[in-house]
Amino acid sequence: MQKLIYISLFFISLVFVSCEDKFEPPKSDLSSENIPVQESWNSSVTFSDSGFVKAILKAGHISAFSDKGYTIIDSGAVVDFYKNGEIVSTLTGRRGKVEDNTKDIEIYDSVRVVNKSGSELKTSKLLWKNKTQKVYSDVFVSIKTPKERIEGVGFESDQNLTNYKIYQVSGVFDK
Repeated sequence: MQKLIYISLFFISLVFVSCEDKFEPPKSDLSSENIPVQESWNSSVTFSDSGFVKAILKAGHISAFSDKGYTIIDSGAVVDFYKNGEIVSTLTGRRGKVEDNTKDIEIYDSVRVVNKSGSELKTSKLLWKNKTQKVYSDVFVSIKTPKERIEGVGFESDQNLTNYKIYQVSGVFDK
């Protein structure tokens, strides 16, 4: 009988010892602001209006954030601009972002635009406005055409790179 009491006391004490609450929730620095709601790799995004393609963006990695109002592009970006169904120029860069409401595209880091006649623009930052189909930069730019090489700070042009303005200009012009 005494043996049974000792065994019962042993099991009861195990129950009390094992019922101690030691659970702590994991500590994390992640907030919902820094976590994308969507991600995709090696993707293409088509920008169109009334069934007409305006631009096609290809990127190595895209991260969409609902709270921030923009989508991050990294791992390389290539944007083909279209007019009347034909590619008129191609924009490349290492990273950028797309504004969710306006669908404007901003590309950073080693930015290069080449049009179908061979004109080439180089800069570190370029913004394409979806509504006007124009490109803008407020930093140093260099444009090289078959007839001229121009540098300056500040730039705006149609997406074809045929009608452009460069501010704070310097360069070499051939006639």
